[in-house]
Amino acid sequence: MNLVPGVQRITADSSIGPAGTASAPRPIRLFSVSLISGGTASTLILRNGIDTSGTANEQVDGVVSQSVTKNYAGGLRFPLGLYADVDTNISYATFSFTEEY
Repeated sequence: MNLVPGVQRITADSSIGPAGTASAPRPIRLFSVSLISGGTASTLILRNGIDTSGTANEQVDGVVSQSVTKNYAGGLRFPLGLYADVDTNISYATFSFTEEY
């Protein structure tokens, strides 16, 4: 198995890492995510897939005007790609991951 490490920062809904295509998605293993909320608490939904139709696998809730970091020992695997579904209260989120192929 080959692993390609990456770090990505987003401010809106986005595929994390190279998403591939619907017929050939790329597996992503997430090791950590940090998010900063604005003036209201925020919610980040991590989906298995390359768009909002993917299955919700994890939710990270933010705290007003603070940083929240969630670590995944050994990594949380998204076999169909990782899509970050953010609400409007997130200032930004940073992901540490590897692409598996």
